[in-house]
Amino acid sequence: MKSCCSSRHCSRLCSQRGGILFGLLMSALVIGCLVIAGGLYLARNVRVETAARNGGNYVSIDTPAGQLSIHAHDKPGSAATGVPLYPGAHSTRDSGGDAVVEWNSNNGKNDSGFSLTASEMVTSDSLDKVLDYYRNQLPNWVIVNERGGAVRLELREGGYKRIIAIHVEHGERHDVTHIGVASVGEPASN
Repeated sequence: MKSCCSSRHCSRLCSQRGGILFGLLMSALVIGCLVIAGGLYLARNVRVETAARNGGNYVSIDTPAGQLSIHAHDKPGSAATGVPLYPGAHSTRDSGGDAVVEWNSNNGKNDSGFSLTASEMVTSDSLDKVLDYYRNQLPNWVIVNERGGAVRLELREGGYKRIIAIHVEHGERHDVTHIGVASVGEPASN
């Protein structure tokens, strides 16, 4: 009795099938090796540091491409945004405080980066009273009225942008005015 692969035609089909399976197995092996090598590279070249200090938390991630650092502050106004805090405003349990995110890239030719600083506060004062305060403190800022009665103040200057967003949240007992402050630009300018 002859096997299926004993004839010339069948023998060629069996070897083709074996060649395809061998090619697929080799491709999977190469991909697996590349994934393991990439994981080892990241494990050796990426460093993560976390700490609780200065009234907040700090995370720093160093990579071959640059450094990402995040500072979270417990109290609003801890981050240097260059925007005056509204008197009597405070952070809520939900909003936390301030956050500063910085990325510094090192591509071998020149260093570059950006920084984002953000803070949210609330007050029981009206939106008009908060807006009047900021109009007096920051007369050169552009005022933009948004849908729903929200107001945004903006300043673009020297490679950075600063924004103050003010909106009212209507509650069952009383209204609360939210004040969001953000600054985006180069790390040295924030």
